[in-house]
Amino acid sequence: MKIPKRILPSSTFAAGPAQGLEAVRETPLSETMFERRHRTPFITENLYKKTAVNLRKLFNLPQDYLVVFFPGGATAAMDAVVWTLNDGHISGLSFGAFSTLWNEKICRSLPPKVKKEFVDFDYKNPSSAKRLDTKASLLLLTPNETSNGIALPDSLLESIYKDKGKNTLIAWDATSCAGARVLPKCFDIMLFGAQKAFGAPGGTCVIFLSPKAAERALSKENDGNIPYFLNLAHAVKKAQAYQPFNTPCNTTIWAIAQACEFMLKLGGIKNMQKLSKAHAAAILNYVKKSTWLEPLIKDAKYRSYTTLTLEITDKDIKDEQINRALAQTKKTNLIDGIEKYSSIKENSLRIGCFPFVDTKGIGQFEKLCLTLDFIYKELKKSKR
Repeated sequence: MKIPKRILPSSTFAAGPAQGLEAVRETPLSETMFERRHRTPFITENLYKKTAVNLRKLFNLPQDYLVVFFPGGATAAMDAVVWTLNDGHISGLSFGAFSTLWNEKICRSLPPKVKKEFVDFDYKNPSSAKRLDTKASLLLLTPNETSNGIALPDSLLESIYKDKGKNTLIAWDATSCAGARVLPKCFDIMLFGAQKAFGAPGGTCVIFLSPKAAERALSKENDGNIPYFLNLAHAVKKAQAYQPFNTPCNTTIWAIAQACEFMLKLGGIKNMQKLSKAHAAAILNYVKKSTWLEPLIKDAKYRSYTTLTLEITDKDIKDEQINRALAQTKKTNLIDGIEKYSSIKENSLRIGCFPFVDTKGIGQFEKLCLTLDFIYKELKKSKR
């Protein structure tokens, strides 16, 4: 299949690692401080402190919230949070691959004495969330699911926070939406890998900690049951002096810093949210007119606009055919395609609608729609 070059987009639509900021993508690696020692004052002041200050400003964090750069990405940070910040009882909502990873697979390794109660949340039956034990010592929530494109609305996040127990900490994995969604201040811990809306490389995770969360972490410093690497007490003590706990990937933190500055100049997360919503709207407008696609998440109230999942309703067309055609373009931004997540059973496509995919508007998404339309028509011709 030969797709006309004039309609091919130049952006990356993968759900992650997602497209980075143009200025970052074009920067030689030698300029990203990757060879500098992470304890030197130059790096501490000009990279870690500056980035932490800008993140606090971007997210409008209270001044007493701590910004931690944790090595190993979001999964390592999830491990650290459940090991350090549980006080014997964990609860959470499972409704996709990553919320289930945190709630069930990661928590499974905790000692048997830790009480674990997780609820399978069905967005088609929102009352299922009422079974969540909001008095547990640690609640695990995922505002936006990367795997299937489900989002928890602000009203649900706020109601859970309002109902939490006196000694409850609420932890969010906001990887799929941090930087692209204006979130309510309803968390004690928020962690996110920066490879989505921030378009940064992997390897380092950002964790925000409330004073109560930091205090609980410090109380566990000498807890011999917590693996040393996963004990957040060490990271908290270092972060108070704008130091990382372990040797981080400076290139990732540098990319986060560049993204922060760009976002702040463009009006902050509020405008990043507008941009992401415009990207998703461009795709959904095409879907409305198409005869072969519809949103996988039918209720718009629970539909993520950062990673949009589309179900292919034409039984003659398979998602792998679409992705094979995109890969055959030999364009690096399209070779990885717009594949569904591995655990999703439906015949579907997943499109990253993050801010940096097109900072100028929706032109790249309009081209993607033209490309998808061309591929679909060509595939239908071959079926005749």
